[in-house]
Amino acid sequence: MTIPVKTDSRRSFLKGVLSTAVFVGSGMLVPQAFASSSSAFAFRKGQPELLLHFNENSLGMSPSALSAAQEAIALYGNRYPDDAVDELRQQLSALHGIDSKQLVLGNGSTEVIGAVVELAASKNATVIEPSPTFGDVRRRAKARGLNVVEVAVGDDFITDIGSLREAAEKQTGHLLINICNPNNPTGSIVNQKALTDWIEEAGDDHLFLIDEAYFEYAQGNPAYGSALGLIQKGKENVIVTRTFSKIYGMAGMRIGYGFAATETAKSVDQYATSFNLSAAGVAAASASLKDEAFFAKSLASNQNGKLILTSALDKLNLAYVNSDTNFVLHRINSDLASYSDRMKQNGVRVGRRMTKPDGWNRISIGQPKEMEAFVQTLLQFRERGWV
Repeated sequence: MTIPVKTDSRRSFLKGVLSTAVFVGSGMLVPQAFASSSSAFAFRKGQPELLLHFNENSLGMSPSALSAAQEAIALYGNRYPDDAVDELRQQLSALHGIDSKQLVLGNGSTEVIGAVVELAASKNATVIEPSPTFGDVRRRAKARGLNVVEVAVGDDFITDIGSLREAAEKQTGHLLINICNPNNPTGSIVNQKALTDWIEEAGDDHLFLIDEAYFEYAQGNPAYGSALGLIQKGKENVIVTRTFSKIYGMAGMRIGYGFAATETAKSVDQYATSFNLSAAGVAAASASLKDEAFFAKSLASNQNGKLILTSALDKLNLAYVNSDTNFVLHRINSDLASYSDRMKQNGVRVGRRMTKPDGWNRISIGQPKEMEAFVQTLLQFRERGWV
């Protein structure tokens, strides 16, 4: 719903926004210096706030994507972007080697996930998923009154496909198996052979939702495998979701998609929202797919930032889970509430609790210079006995 805003109110709103953020040359908004706290370290006072809590790409989006979005707004922001959506479909189908009819586009991949849950709800399916994992399926399923069976990950924080399969075999009726690969918040990948064997041997009453939001970061690991190949082989019990929010730096633009066998995609799409993509978002997504240089830059920045972080964690003897994403789950030797509060006082956002055992934090990978600032803060925490 659009809320009318009077001119004076709109000016006040913009003034409020600009008081907490500043424009840089690229046209993007960046955090301004956080409010100094009496307990903040001297080197952190007056420095930009580090937003390391939502797994975003702090590089922003591709410059060509930003230009494309601005041009789209100026030229046809008043028009439905049907032609642009068709072009994006063709790009994605060519990229993945599938027919455009196998795609379901969404206002973020979460919208596609919501459509999958609605399909499962139409069959009164039971949801099987690891714990912890990205919580959108669980939240939506419980809202629809579906039974959700959570299976704890192993002590190594790796999703246990065997245990998930055992839990599924104890159920009757239709099942929705929710697997985030790589997993969020652990950053770990699944045993690809075990998952593939299960999918190929499962009956028609099993639907596998494979959330590959962090696919681009993981594909360099030889042990990682996408479920795309199964769909290309015609498996009808799989749907994969992906997003432009992560490596493409478009979290605020809300563009995601899913792909499946044609009939499966058609079944999911009937629960998707029509006219759900913006002209700016579609234009930015299309431009991002063409900008191979920015893609490579994002990968390199993430790898460098991750190395800075993990080297420090090794030095401090703080355990962490090997990650194939743009975040790392690590020990903090403290309760998370105290740790988060102290980090916030120093202008560092580190996020909420995501594991049943306390004493773990999921930290997003920022640009290398941001990770150096975080590491410097973490080292000061160690000197004070806080980690």
